[in-house]
Amino acid sequence: MSIIAQIKKGDQEAFAKLIEEYKLPIYKTARAILKDEDDVCDAIQDTALSIYKNIKNLKNEKYFKTWVIKITINKCYDIITKNRLNNEKIEKVKFYDEEVHNSFDRDIVIKTDLETALSGLEEELRITTVLYYYNDLSVAEISNILEIPKGTVKSRVYRAREKLYEILSKEEVDSNEQKGHVY
Repeated sequence: MSIIAQIKKGDQEAFAKLIEEYKLPIYKTARAILKDEDDVCDAIQDTALSIYKNIKNLKNEKYFKTWVIKITINKCYDIITKNRLNNEKIEKVKFYDEEVHNSFDRDIVIKTDLETALSGLEEELRITTVLYYYNDLSVAEISNILEIPKGTVKSRVYRAREKLYEILSKEEVDSNEQKGHVY
């Protein structure tokens, strides 16, 4: 019996194992879309809850990973919408103060050059790149998740790769100039 079949029969330990197995692809996807680590954690929790509630509706286990990634993306967009609405309410009440907001900045995270470069990409390129390279999804799977043609997926991956190369090459040149290296 598959782990998904076990979960459909109510096996909570099987569910915990499944979430453990998929937590990294879920995290990487959420992190590619959301900037705030707290929002990423919320998206992961929302995704896990949605999987738990809706796994009985999954017809073909073969598409489980695609299904999970699509749920994650939708949960991230829900959080973005909620944050946007909350920010609008705060601004209307004139409660929002930039200095107070900045004092709560808890995201002191050291990023690798690649993560920094990825965060500089347009959202559509960043999401496609993370799904392709970090989550090892095929062009067809990404096409299905994002509901775009396969050619668009290939184009986005190519454009992202070109932009990442540009960004990383420029950073290396800038870094070498700061160190006094001239080639």
